[in-house]
Amino acid sequence: MDIREYLGDIILIIILCASTYLFLATLRASPALLAYGLLIVLSIAGLFLIIHHKIRTIELNITNRERMIRVSLEEISAKMAQRYESSIERIEGIVTEVAKRVYR
Repeated sequence: MDIREYLGDIILIIILCASTYLFLATLRASPALLAYGLLIVLSIAGLFLIIHHKIRTIELNITNRERMIRVSLEEISAKMAQRYESSIERIEGIVTEVAKRVYR
């Protein structure tokens, strides 16, 4: 897990927790209510981090699959070209044999 990828999320989580604390403090909430509010905000922020991580994993998997498909298509294309060339050579051989028989 690269911390630079999640740095923006972490900064936003810190801002979210600070603003929640300040909001509840200005309402003169009890310390228990402050703790519960921060716990709720931290759990929501953790959920966002988990979702971000899963989306990033899915993006990497899609990129890897695209790369594998591209390589497979290139291999299939090369095999098809080889088969095409061998078929053309076989057909040319048959045509030359038929042409030789016709001229005799």
